[in-house]
Amino acid sequence: MIAMALIAAAINAVCVWLLAKLKDPDVNIRAANTFSYNDFAANLGIVVAGGLVAWLGTNWPDLVVGVIVAGIAAWGGIDILRDAHGEHHKAVHTGK
Repeated sequence: MIAMALIAAAINAVCVWLLAKLKDPDVNIRAANTFSYNDFAANLGIVVAGGLVAWLGTNWPDLVVGVIVAGIAAWGGIDILRDAHGEHHKAVHTGK
């Protein structure tokens, strides 16, 4: 599981890097970048939690890391909603 999380994290890191190189990305590209970043954070969370659980012999690190990853995902979702609202507002009020 940790090996697959590392592979997925590497792939998501490449996706974030490629998406960040785009000039003037639209709201969909910015959302895809947020999704990729959230997936990257989740995959690193799996690696960290798995390592801590194996090292400490207890399950609480899995819960702590899971809550942190959930917070990152929620923040990303809020950011996407704000971005989409801004794009909608701009389109309605400026006609673009």
